[in-house]
Order: sequence, then C-alpha cells, then structure tokens
Amino acid sequence: MKSTLLAAGLLLATLGTSQALVLSFDSGVVTAGTGEPLGTTFTIEYAVLETVDENGDPVVPYWIADPTGTPVAAATAEYINAMGYGPATSAALDAEVQPILFTFASPVDLAVFSTKLDNSGFGNLADEFITFYDASDTLIASIRVSQGTPGFVATNSGVLTGVTKVVLPTTAFYDDMVLLPVPEPGMPLLGAAGAVGLAMRRRRKLA
Repeated sequence: MKSTLLAAGLLLATLGTSQALVLSFDSGVVTAGTGEPLGTTFTIEYAVLETVDENGDPVVPYWIADPTGTPVAAATAEYINAMGYGPATSAALDAEVQPILFTFASPVDLAVFSTKLDNSGFGNLADEFITFYDASDTLIASIRVSQGTPGFVATNSGVLTGVTKVVLPTTAFYDDMVLLPVPEPGMPLLGAAGAVGLAMRRRRKLA
C-alpha cells in the first residue's frame, strides 16, 4: 500500500542555534512546504530528463518535474516487504520506478543534506548518485548512494552553494531526510554527523 497524504511527515528540528528541515514519511509525503529553516519554498515531485526544447530541438539534458503530474508517494513497510525485500521497518519516499526532484524557489546554501535508505536492501547493486544543481542546471555536486546496503546513509562532505534542484536516483526508498542551511555569520556550524544525530533524536522524542 502506498500513501500520498500531504504534510504529515514534516518536522522541524532545532539543532543548536541553527534549524534543519527534517522530513520523514511514516504518515505520508510532504509534496510542498515553506521550508522555513531554508528561507524559501520547496516542492517534491517525480522527475524526468528533458532532452528537447519547445521546438523539438535537442538540448543539453536537464531534470524537470514529470509533466504528467503523478503525485509522489510513500511506500509502506508492508508494501516494500511484499516485494520480497526486507525487512523494511517504516514507510519511505517511493523512488521505485522514477527519480525524485526537489526544487527550491530560490537558491539554498546547504551545510548538510542527508538521507537514509530504508532497511529493505532494495536497489541497484552498482553505486548511484544524488545530484545537486544550480539555477542554470549546472551540476554542483553528487553524493554516492549504495542502494544495495540496507539503511545506508548518504551525506554530503562539504557546503553545497546555490542549490535549486536535488535529484534522488530511482530504484530505492528514501527516508529521514535532513536539510541544514548554512548558518548566519557568527552562528556555529554543526558537522554532518552531529546534525543528523540531533535531528533523529528530536524525531524520536516527537514520535
């Protein structure tokens, strides 16, 4: 069974003197939000790779939201386990057959972007990559994802500047996303491990 409930999985976690946007999908999918800690709005949609312009002429490929408007779904643990993989223990963002596109209304500087694969082990055996793009659709950075490793945590190793799009590769289920913006001058910057750990502890307390 898959859920397309809106907004139920959104939590805000206070991390020291900075805030992170923490997304879990146990109660559905957040498809849009104000992204208050990020200072901009965001959308989450299925993605397709655009290869031609409005005249049908070839262009350098770039990611866009799926024009069919298929709503992003969360796959329940029961659904994932029924596929023969497992044991999944919670619902997760469903990228089983199509990539996921995060789009920010204005560029965001991220100190941390992290996501945890569900515990099923479903995914490609070869490494995949989460990719980050700026406003001109230029690749900024990529994060390795070992999809065949249950519970694998993918986290950036440095500040990501000017991000407007994030693409999560297909053939996986994603959970526990942490987006921590670069703090204002004079505020301390938590390391990625500290940010993710504090966010997850905050999530468990609110559960």
